Amino acid sequence: MPLATNVLELRRPQRHIAPARLEDAVRIRDRRDIHGAALALEEAARGIGLRILAWHDLATLEPMVDADGQPLDCGAFGWDEAELAAWRNFDRALRSPLLRAARIAGEPVWINRHGIHASLRDRALEQVALEDFDDVSPVAAAIVVPVHLPFGQIGAAILVSSDPARTSLAAEFARAEEALAPAIARFVSGYVAVSRDERYLPADSLLTSREIECLSWVAHGKTDFEISIILGCSHAGVRYHVTRACTKLGAVNRAQSVFRACQLGYLGPAAARPTRQG
Repeated sequence: MPLATNVLELRRPQRHIAPARLEDAVRIRDRRDIHGAALALEEAARGIGLRILAWHDLATLEPMVDADGQPLDCGAFGWDEAELAAWRNFDRALRSPLLRAARIAGEPVWINRHGIHASLRDRALEQVALEDFDDVSPVAAAIVVPVHLPFGQIGAAILVSSDPARTSLAAEFARAEEALAPAIARFVSGYVAVSRDERYLPADSLLTSREIECLSWVAHGKTDFEISIILGCSHAGVRYHVTRACTKLGAVNRAQSVFRACQLGYLGPAAARPTRQG
């Protein structure tokens, strides 16, 4: 028996991929790299007793696919159709506290019915209700790795234990946060870079401070007349700046101009109102 134990201990490190090597293994330069990168990520997750499921866009929850159009979840990641059924129910997925946490968290967290556990306190996560966790979550516990991408897009990976009954992932979380999270971010961002449909992206537009100021108040629901009072300028002047911003952003109306300005980072949280200087 001691001999068998020694053999087990000798083999275990072979399944662990160093973080630097893993990040290189999951790098995607073109679509032909996707499948191999997904396999490397799956192997690394399996090496610490986890299974992985990933999305490149939480707005659609469309499955990620390889160069041949084959879904990664039931291919490289090894899930079967029965297991994926709960995740592919879009309405149920929208209610899942796992994906709700992915939308607002800035760092990896792990979640079970008792709470959301993170390395750093995040007050936004405290608003995610867990009362219905057992009803809307297909797993007893999961590690959530959010991936915030350019143009306001959010991707995410869900890591679950290979043991479905396991309710605490504290030990796995420590390893996943250090080794897997950076690789997941590189994998998802690389996938998006080679797959993104550029028809729906805003152009690289340089807005003036006054245009940003006007759009910010539009985002707050103010009319041109109200904005003119707030900024101490003419009604026509506000309309001119908003129209110019729309043109620069390639937007067809005010709503789309606000959306695209948010995508490019010109407009931040609703509480942050720009102050024009000079």
